[in-house]
Amino acid sequence: MRRRDLLKALGAGAGLGLATGSVWATPASVGAWHDAFVDIPETYGPTAVAFTGRLPQGLRGTLFRNGPARMQRGPTAYGHWFDGDGMVHAYRIGDGGLMHRAAMVRTDRYVAEEAAGRYLRGGFGTAFAGSLPVATPDDLNVANISVLPLVDSQGRAELLALWEGGSPYRVDPQSLATRGRKVWSPETDGMPFSAHPRVDPDGTVWSFGYLPGSGKLALYQLDRGGALVRAGLIDAPSADMVHDFAVTERSLVFVLMPLEFHADPADAAFVDRYRWNPGRPSVVLVIDKLTWQPTLRAEIPPIALFHLGNAWEDQGTLHIPVIEVQDFAATMAEIRALTAGKPTTHGSGSSLVEIVVDRSVRRARVERTGLAATEFPSWDRRHTGRRTASHYGVVRTATSVIGFNGVARFDWASGRSDVHDHGADWIVEEHVFVPQPGGGVDRGWLVGTAYHWPTRTTRLAVFDAARVGAGPIAEARLPYGVPLGLHGSFVAA
Repeated sequence: MRRRDLLKALGAGAGLGLATGSVWATPASVGAWHDAFVDIPETYGPTAVAFTGRLPQGLRGTLFRNGPARMQRGPTAYGHWFDGDGMVHAYRIGDGGLMHRAAMVRTDRYVAEEAAGRYLRGGFGTAFAGSLPVATPDDLNVANISVLPLVDSQGRAELLALWEGGSPYRVDPQSLATRGRKVWSPETDGMPFSAHPRVDPDGTVWSFGYLPGSGKLALYQLDRGGALVRAGLIDAPSADMVHDFAVTERSLVFVLMPLEFHADPADAAFVDRYRWNPGRPSVVLVIDKLTWQPTLRAEIPPIALFHLGNAWEDQGTLHIPVIEVQDFAATMAEIRALTAGKPTTHGSGSSLVEIVVDRSVRRARVERTGLAATEFPSWDRRHTGRRTASHYGVVRTATSVIGFNGVARFDWASGRSDVHDHGADWIVEEHVFVPQPGGGVDRGWLVGTAYHWPTRTTRLAVFDAARVGAGPIAEARLPYGVPLGLHGSFVAA
């Protein structure tokens, strides 16, 4: 039986125990989410804690994470989670246990607003009366979405704190001190650089930047040490907001939403100048890695998304895992409510789908996997752009839970999921796949953080990636909670 026929027989979400549809979170959990962003210090740690359970011998290194942290400054407060000033965390796993430290990313914006004692400009989801004019995208840069670890040809390590509307910021991987903006060339100075670059198995780094209202995408190719190989612009109608993309062995793959940017009203928050056009399709745009020319443009029904999984090609068929968001506007409204500490009675569901593109007829279709209420896809990144057996992500297992409270492994061949439910007292953040040294594809661990909202503490957990449902094999709990973040990357010792 083919996988899509098996899924039809099982039914979408059948047997997975995942909560779909409307979201309702208890006032206590919403208050705890809000409290995680109150009175954020400039730094945390270094704080040493012990692991309980069995820490695998081959798991040594650092989980770097980034996310919004400071949400209020003096009399002004952000109204959207995505706007918070970025904070980079280092969770160092060693023989002696876990060492945690974190520091605010001192962007040019952060330094100016710290001196002023208030926010001077709005952001993606917040507008302030009397905001200063914006001369360049970096005037708004909060460097708060993800990280990109690099090691140059001389063996020098660098960590980039990534936004998506402007420059990366250089962060010292040891001290986490901010070293200023990353500028590759005069032509790319201040250009948008994605928060989701992709790294080929040979170390080549691919990235992009979107320029709302321009019909263009900026493309970047870096060598394995982070040096710029080339950059340029391509035509990309419908590219008004592009958070993520995918790569295969020969292509760059974009899924473009029918989300249209409007310049007016100029005093509105950035997100409020976007309009969803249900009469337009979404577009799969495939770009050749060598020529930077489009090789395929296929339409699918309108689909909202933030994140893509690991794409791959086989005998003329392109497979693109996508986390579909049911309603973009509802998702933004829910995030604004949580940021304000208000109970949320509805929201947008999300699910794993696969876009399958037949190159011979230049057509695409969307297949449902049955994995619902999921986000933050992860995979064995040694095989980015190649077929992998597993997809990993966080899941929500109860409608009373805010965000996500479980971890899942999805098997592409069988269409079945292995889920660990943390329980309703936890808010689970992104978990990343860490390969076992010398192990084969998908042999390794999932490592990630979760926030225990009744006690306001954060925990790092380690799972055997092949047996996620068995629960953590090792965990370490900090004596405090840290702000709920977005994305990270693991660097082996």
